[in-house]
Amino acid sequence: MTIHHALLLGIASFTACLMPACQSVPSAEERAAERSKIDAEREVVLQKLYAIYPETKKQMDEAYGSAVFSGTNIFVIFGGGSGAEGVATDKSGKKTYMSMSEASAGIGLGGKGFYIVCLFDNDLDYRNFTEKGWSFNARADAAAKGTDDGEAGNVANTSGVWKYYEITKDGALLQAAVGVRKFWPDEHLNN
Repeated sequence: MTIHHALLLGIASFTACLMPACQSVPSAEERAAERSKIDAEREVVLQKLYAIYPETKKQMDEAYGSAVFSGTNIFVIFGGGSGAEGVATDKSGKKTYMSMSEASAGIGLGGKGFYIVCLFDNDLDYRNFTEKGWSFNARADAAAKGTDDGEAGNVANTSGVWKYYEITKDGALLQAAVGVRKFWPDEHLNN
C-alpha cells in the first residue's frame, strides 16, 4: 500500500466518524426511544464493569458524576475510527446525553465493540466534560480475551477524570495508533 492509499484510507475513516453529525433531526419520539436505549445500555455496562473491577461499585458511589458510553471501533491496516453514544449522570441524577468519535492513524486490523466509563470526583471537571466536551490523543492497545466471557479491560489515568475504564466486548483488536478521541454533548438528545 502506498502512502497515497494510506492517506485516502485515513481520510475515509475520519469522514466515517463524522457521518453521525450529518443525520437529520430526530422526532421527539425517536429522541425518547434513543435516550431509553442509552439508559438501558448504561446499566448493562455498569454491571459488566462491576464484574471485572468490583472496586468500581464503591468508586461509583463516591464519584461526583459518571459518564458511560457504548461504541464500536474499526481499524483497517493504516487507519480507523470509532463512534459511541452514552450518558453522563451527576450525583443529583441529572443526565446529559453525549457522543464520542475517534479518528486514528497507525497500524492495526480488526474491530471491537467497547464500553467506556469515566468517573469524576468534582463538579468542575464534570461540568467541563458535559458542557464543553473533552478530547485526548494517543492509543495503543492489544485486546485479547481477558475473562471467560471474552471481555478485556483497560484502566487509564486521564487528565480531568478521576477514573477512566475501557472494556472491550470481545477483545478482537490489535492496534498501535495515534488518534484524537472527542466527547461532546448531543444537542438533539438533550432537547
